[in-house]
Amino acid sequence: MPSSLPGKFSAAKLSFFRDLKGESLKQVSDDIGYSVTTISKWEKGRAVPGFEGILNLSKHFGVNHNFFLSKSIVPDFSGPIFFRKAAVLPKRKIIQAESKERGYALVDNLLTNYLNLPQYLEPSYANKSKDFNVLSYEFIDKVANNVRSQFELGDGPIANMTLIVERMGIRVKFEDLESEKIDAINGNILSRPYILLNSRRLSSVRIRFNLAHELGHVLLHSHYPNNVIANSSNRRTIESEANHFAGALLMPDYGISLDMIRSNMNFLIELKSHWKVAIQALIYRGNELGLIADDQALFLRQTIYRNKWRIREPLDDVIPIENPSYIQSAIKFTNNDLSESVLESVSKDTGLSLAEVYSWLGEEFLTENKRITVNGLRLL
Repeated sequence: MPSSLPGKFSAAKLSFFRDLKGESLKQVSDDIGYSVTTISKWEKGRAVPGFEGILNLSKHFGVNHNFFLSKSIVPDFSGPIFFRKAAVLPKRKIIQAESKERGYALVDNLLTNYLNLPQYLEPSYANKSKDFNVLSYEFIDKVANNVRSQFELGDGPIANMTLIVERMGIRVKFEDLESEKIDAINGNILSRPYILLNSRRLSSVRIRFNLAHELGHVLLHSHYPNNVIANSSNRRTIESEANHFAGALLMPDYGISLDMIRSNMNFLIELKSHWKVAIQALIYRGNELGLIADDQALFLRQTIYRNKWRIREPLDDVIPIENPSYIQSAIKFTNNDLSESVLESVSKDTGLSLAEVYSWLGEEFLTENKRITVNGLRLL
């Protein structure tokens, strides 16, 4: 066992991993055999663990011990953070979800730099105001239409919502956020928006709507200061605006008006297959545009309730999920020797093993690249 350490121990990374796992000091203490006081001192930078202590921490958190000793810094958010959640959550669950996004940003940012990928450029049509104002539906519709114009989407269904967001320079990752009871989290890290979407329980159409909703926050609300977002009244307005943006983007008024020639349930199920949005979203949008009368909208919602479709609708298991693919494609189309060099550089700079680098990039990345080898060894 070495008598000296190859680098300086990072107290911030210990705090990061405890937040990531959602663990108390006592939980760590019980597992690695050091007192709560000692671990607290390590985390606050008032003491430094020996090599054995670092190895015990690494084993507990399931990470290469070099991660605690590398010079890489886990980046933090700049600006507001948006959560799409069903209920009030304990603060530790929110911090845990934030840590998952920060860890992803660490690995992604290094890959982006090594592969010389484009940086995020905020569109000129985005709302850049730092002052909170209720945005008109006319303005929100205009922003949604600008997205469609930018990618020449016309007035029809969006074939791949995830790809559109990635092409804007926004990073998307599907993550198991079930324990945090969060559908989505997004915020700006290192001058780029990052969106994490809960990959469990949600159908493709709900994921598409959540992603469009989060894009609405990026384009409409990302310049607001935290105190504006924290205000509960403002928050309700902001969430409503993001919902309207999602509806306008996924179901533009002209296109959906041409298709919604009937409003019975069987026809709406057919429209769901074509537009790849939830039946409930079609009802809301149709009613908003005057294509579905109020009494018919009420009847349709009651039908959904009676059929127990509020969580699982018809076709939810048929419409495929649109997985993130930007980073995977960037590596895939890079020279193989360079790909190996890039992955090894990220591993070296972060102190993470190659397998850990892959795991931070997400399950869909592991699945897509399960046959990739580095130095002749399969990563999985």
